[in-house]
Amino acid sequence: MPQESTRQNMFILPQPRHITRRMGVCYVSSRTSIDVQVNDERIAEHVTAWLCKLSTYSQVSNSDPVCMVIKTASGLASQGYTLSIMPKRILLEGGSAIGCFYGLQTLKQLSLTSKIGLPCCVIEDEPDFTTRGVLHDVTRGKVPTLETLLLLVDRLAQLKINQLQLYIEHAFAFSFDPSICRADEGLTPEDVHTLDQYCHERFIDLVPAVANLGHMGRILSLPQYHQLAEIEADSDWEQMTWPQRARGLTLDVDNPASLDLVKNMWRDILAAFSSPVVNICGDEPWDLGRGKHRETLTEQMRMDIYIRHVCNIAKLCESQERHVQLWSDVLRHYPSACSQLPENISILHWGYDDSADYEATSRFVDHGYSTMVCPGTSGWKRIINAMDLAERNIKTFAQVGVQAGADGLITTDWGDHGHFNLLACSWHGITLGASLAWHVDHVIGETFDENFTQTISDDDGRALLSALRRTSSLAGDYETWRLLWQPAKMLEAQASLPSEDELIACIQNSQRATQLADKLSPTIHCTVADLRELAVSCRVNKLAARRLQWEVRRRLGKSAPANHERILWVDELKRCLHEYEACWRERNKESGLADIRVALVRVAKEVRDC
Repeated sequence: MPQESTRQNMFILPQPRHITRRMGVCYVSSRTSIDVQVNDERIAEHVTAWLCKLSTYSQVSNSDPVCMVIKTASGLASQGYTLSIMPKRILLEGGSAIGCFYGLQTLKQLSLTSKIGLPCCVIEDEPDFTTRGVLHDVTRGKVPTLETLLLLVDRLAQLKINQLQLYIEHAFAFSFDPSICRADEGLTPEDVHTLDQYCHERFIDLVPAVANLGHMGRILSLPQYHQLAEIEADSDWEQMTWPQRARGLTLDVDNPASLDLVKNMWRDILAAFSSPVVNICGDEPWDLGRGKHRETLTEQMRMDIYIRHVCNIAKLCESQERHVQLWSDVLRHYPSACSQLPENISILHWGYDDSADYEATSRFVDHGYSTMVCPGTSGWKRIINAMDLAERNIKTFAQVGVQAGADGLITTDWGDHGHFNLLACSWHGITLGASLAWHVDHVIGETFDENFTQTISDDDGRALLSALRRTSSLAGDYETWRLLWQPAKMLEAQASLPSEDELIACIQNSQRATQLADKLSPTIHCTVADLRELAVSCRVNKLAARRLQWEVRRRLGKSAPANHERILWVDELKRCLHEYEACWRERNKESGLADIRVALVRVAKEVRDC
């Protein structure tokens, strides 16, 4: 007799829409017979690869082999599937090949978390959002190796993500000007071609997100492009601070040579990426019309040249049969501009804190634009991601997006201020974004955390995640990485800091999380590299809280830290830097690491000498 229907009694992420438990257990193994009736060779390849791996991590019964049938079926949503698990038979039906692929991901997760075989059940599932994506910053410090990007794609595929965007300002080996970025410091066309094919095999669309208006600091600071900036750089890129780099430089779009530069950039990008979708960004053009043209351009004229620039790039990309996406921030402030954009453009509506303009989503949809809501993992400018803030941000955008009729949810993972934040710390937010993009009413909070730890780790993982939650609470209100790397004078000028009690709690929680990360054993999904990244992040978080505690005590007129305390702090920071460098090099190219080292060495010197 079927048990009560539920989504919370199996450790699957995203949680399926409907699960009906039945009596019995099904044992799959490399002996399982396969009947794939899908006109897409990728499905058979993934099934075969999965069954071949089962013997390495599953306890398999010696009972008779199971028969598995995979086929498409009418009446199901294109990305939907129905999975029926019986003692001797598994039937997976999808609305299309991609629906079959998503059902297979559910089956694979069940096989990983079930110790004694697959529980018999019927799963009926389909997503709320057509597009479910992740934007990963590969330009503001860390440039991932190809191996890291392939690992990321594997993990995203398991979460039923179907779009991966790589954010690029300059970190690409452009053929028209190799001086913009060396091949060993950025992505190469060969990297992208390999990754592109790997994504295709996993039903993921690899999308380029390229800054070509604002955020062009590196390119526009080069001598050959210096004159193309609306406000020209007064220093080399290497001498700019992280906030200056994050703000970037804005292209002088009234200069015809600027369009030539942008065309050259897109010519190389479009040759490398095969996706029918491109993100032309267009966000935060801080200097637009406020430099060389400030005396001649009215506010309306500024908007006119913005629209003209967007339309020029859209026309260029559309001529190569690419669908164009655009960030929403300029349009939020100038909603009348919406009527002047190409009709087939998609709007990426973003906002990352509790004051985000969530309701603007419906305005873009009402204008007739395909709209994606874009929350964030809240890791940038932080040592450990602000997990509670990210959860609120992602949940709210998912709810508003479904209500407004948005077509997708793309979780952003930025790397402002040198990209100190490590990938392992963002994985919780990325997984939550994928889960809520699949079902807007997906469980969150402690229940989600339990599912999350069970899909990546063992029982000790729950304690680690709980400690990380508590450790990350400080990051909800403060940019912890920025507060650590700031020189002493800048820190002293910081208007608001946490209370001493908050900092003491952060120190204790960071210490507890470090101990748990150090002793946790790697699993199939939680690798040694992940655990090292979590451990070093917690250690650095503790050091940042200790430095802030000293500053708070100074403001309260309390005693300064003793000399031996400062020496111990510096020694620990040096050890953390050594460990952090090893983590960086394990997953990323060298570019940007020297900046992190310089910043932390300077802080260590200030603490030692104060």
